[in-house]
Amino acid sequence: MPELGKLNELTVSRISPYSTFLDGGRFGEAMLLRDPSHPKFEPGEKLRAFLYIDSDDTLVATTQLPAIVAGQCGSLKVVALTGSGAFLDWGLKADLFLPRSEQLGDTSVGSSCVVVALVDEENQRMIASSRLYNYLSEENNQTFNADQQVELIISQRTDLGYRAVVNGTHLGMLYHNEIFKPLVVGDQQKGYVKALREDGKIDLILQKPGIQARSEIENRILDNLKKNNGVSRLTDKSPPAEIYNTYGISKKAYKHAIGALYKSRLILLSKEQIKLVEMPDGK
Repeated sequence: MPELGKLNELTVSRISPYSTFLDGGRFGEAMLLRDPSHPKFEPGEKLRAFLYIDSDDTLVATTQLPAIVAGQCGSLKVVALTGSGAFLDWGLKADLFLPRSEQLGDTSVGSSCVVVALVDEENQRMIASSRLYNYLSEENNQTFNADQQVELIISQRTDLGYRAVVNGTHLGMLYHNEIFKPLVVGDQQKGYVKALREDGKIDLILQKPGIQARSEIENRILDNLKKNNGVSRLTDKSPPAEIYNTYGISKKAYKHAIGALYKSRLILLSKEQIKLVEMPDGK
């Protein structure tokens, strides 16, 4: 059964001198938007196309894939503003409409908005909403596990930190005191579920948690020392930015790692440098 706002496998119903028409099921006949790359279609032929209703209330289909389809989240750029809303570039000739009633945060021209694509129940047209909390779950509901790696889209800056879309289906929170690099709305990156909260909310971190993460960091520090004649000027007194630029971790995580290496007698520490301890076998 064809769905509006989605990719569908549709059948060519007829060919006219000016256009190709596809069987849109219960929605009726859809006009296929012309594309210079299209081959010559024949009635009965099947093709995958995105189905939607345009601003003229015409059912149309296109083989061009938009950045997001109905139910999906993504970061889209604002290309125009009107009194009733904003228009977003989603990869199709006709821009995606973001009504004023569905806006949250900056919608100036050139800014990025993290939105979910929807089919408006009233007129069946495609719209966007940046009020993600109305459409995505903020509770874990046994979907995620502690320390699980997830895909994040940074969606909103708040007083506590940054909200992020988790795996396209949920909303979680990154806290300011656990963020050690610049973030902007629209950033896409990997993150981790920090813990399973009793209230079901999802706390996130950008670094892998736990003993395994520390072990990986320790190995990276040792590798870096070996590549630099056993010496590094990056100590526990170094600025956080220098530590992050080298290892992509916080100063706190770095101090834990070099502390563990020192206790294991693998490095020597001083105010000016850390030095790799030479092993008896020369390794």
